[in-house]
Amino acid sequence: MTMRRDDDFDRAAVWHDLVLAAHLLEVALERQSQRDGNISHGHFKLLVLLSAAENQTMGLKVLAGELRFSPSRVSHTLTVLERQGLVTRGRVPAGRRAYEATLTSQGRLLVVRVLRAQRAEIRDVLFDNLGASDTVALGRISARVVEVLDQADA
Repeated sequence: MTMRRDDDFDRAAVWHDLVLAAHLLEVALERQSQRDGNISHGHFKLLVLLSAAENQTMGLKVLAGELRFSPSRVSHTLTVLERQGLVTRGRVPAGRRAYEATLTSQGRLLVVRVLRAQRAEIRDVLFDNLGASDTVALGRISARVVEVLDQADA
């Protein structure tokens, strides 16, 4: 009798651990973003992307693609962030009908504050408990997961 892949207990256990680990990491990041920045982690991700972009500005289509958000979700998120003074939104200068978002100085300060706490309370704690070889393995596996899921999206 041949065992089907979905009957493989080792794979099922690894899948369970991966899903739980992703969930617990997202919960920790959400809690920390709310506490240290009074912002949802989903909204914070957009600010982090803007902070790393040239001139801290990105087109809305690019933001949506990077985050795998729908255009309407990006628009809604930007509306909330604009009201909080964290971003501005405007037309792309070349007269096209496209729009872009720019991180404000208040947004930059928020990103620095939340990332500093995130590093101390989540990232460094995780990596310190993994050790060097496990950290390298996690990086390699994470990059491969992103690659596989990106190919599935294409």
